[in-house]
Amino acid sequence: MLMARRFYQHMVPMLLVCVAVPLLLGAEFWAKKPYQHWSPEETQRILAESPWATTLSLGGVENVPTGSNASTAQVNPAPRGQSGAAGDRGEMETNPTISYNLQFRSAEPMREAQVRSSQLSAHYDAMSAEQKAAFDANAAKFLAVKFSDRVVVSVTFHSNVQDYESQLRAYWGRQSVPTLSMSTFLDAGKERLSLMDYSFKENTFQFAFPRPKEVTPDEKIGVEFVHPKISRVGQQRVLQEFSLKKMLVNGEPAF
Repeated sequence: MLMARRFYQHMVPMLLVCVAVPLLLGAEFWAKKPYQHWSPEETQRILAESPWATTLSLGGVENVPTGSNASTAQVNPAPRGQSGAAGDRGEMETNPTISYNLQFRSAEPMREAQVRSSQLSAHYDAMSAEQKAAFDANAAKFLAVKFSDRVVVSVTFHSNVQDYESQLRAYWGRQSVPTLSMSTFLDAGKERLSLMDYSFKENTFQFAFPRPKEVTPDEKIGVEFVHPKISRVGQQRVLQEFSLKKMLVNGEPAF
């Protein structure tokens, strides 16, 4: 009996290690190491194409959506890498495009990526001890903010036509919660949540929605809005879905 107990006490920790190692090896970098150690490429991946972000390209022709999450986007996108040099008028482009980068800014990994991006831009490793302490204090305050009652989605737009960007800034700059309330939603499971706050700055607009009451990892969360007609790129409804199962942090969906 004593030998059996000792065997059990010895083997259980070994089994736990054996199970944990394969799980760790299969995990993405954001689960393997703290954000302070993310490379520039890894940080950019979080911000551009990850479980919490994706980039869509829209054009005047129907095609297959691009981006890691784009298979669920209901848009008329144009394929990437086929446009010419930037011009002042859409007619100068053989394939004028507009891209939208969507980010769940209330998600912890996304906020950590923002801090890491700031570290890299500010050459954090070359800072003095005092400068690092000040930076770390500001980062801690930023990361400490909780979003218990809302979900924040940031959308940044770009175009290979300068005039298109000007038109987009004019359009999104004059929008408000009342003007967007009938076309902008957060779809989470069985809930369709209406816009509660909106802001705009330069080439970025930001939506805030009430946080869903209950979601499961098997469900999806979707951001819905309408892209306006901009010259040759017509009005298009965007419904971009994200897999909650891929957004897990410590076993819970992070958004």
